[in-house]
Amino acid sequence: MSDSGRSGSGVSAAARRLKELRTEAGLSMASVARHLGFAHPSRYQHYEDRFKRAYLPVELAERLAPLFAQNGVAAQEVLALAGVAPRRAEPPGKLDRLPLELRAARKDLPILGAAMGGGSGYFFNDGVPKDFALRPPSLAGVSNGFAVYVYGDSMEPRYLRGEIVHVNPNRPLTSGCFVVVELTDGRGMIKQFVRQDDRRVVLRQFRPEQELIVERSQIARISRVVGSAEP
Repeated sequence: MSDSGRSGSGVSAAARRLKELRTEAGLSMASVARHLGFAHPSRYQHYEDRFKRAYLPVELAERLAPLFAQNGVAAQEVLALAGVAPRRAEPPGKLDRLPLELRAARKDLPILGAAMGGGSGYFFNDGVPKDFALRPPSLAGVSNGFAVYVYGDSMEPRYLRGEIVHVNPNRPLTSGCFVVVELTDGRGMIKQFVRQDDRRVVLRQFRPEQELIVERSQIARISRVVGSAEP
């Protein structure tokens, strides 16, 4: 759908107002998506044309506010869409003195899909969040961090069906760590990383216990799991 396309039915007032503000600022969806670091404009378009929650994610509004302000739209207009007032300027270093838990604990971590323990579930790699989870301290400041739901039982007892796993794409892989693997056909898996070379990645699952060999040509990305939580 183009910028001028009609919004889908049932979107929230916040989504409709976001589109109005972007238009008022003279910004295209593509330029906003680039500002946010999104690979595809459709990931941002979700917030204008398909978003149904009453408020935008706080982190999204805080990242959009400076861009819109540079183009004539007051920052408080954008922040209001997330239900927050603009932050007052704080003395240098004040935020750094807050406990990490207070800086991190916001429900703004996108849940990008469901990675099946058995490897047959889809990862929803269009980048549109299914929901948002509480951001853990391990992902404070990690703008591209995300989460996925666990379905299946192949990684029990380490990860249980229905849990949310937290993922940091920036962390290096080490033997024995746990990973979310997105395949080029859209499927997602949660496994234990064993080793890799230029051609193959070796993974381990627990139920049934076995090693899996995946050709690199079949992998879109592989990212490290840094924690988990109950939904």
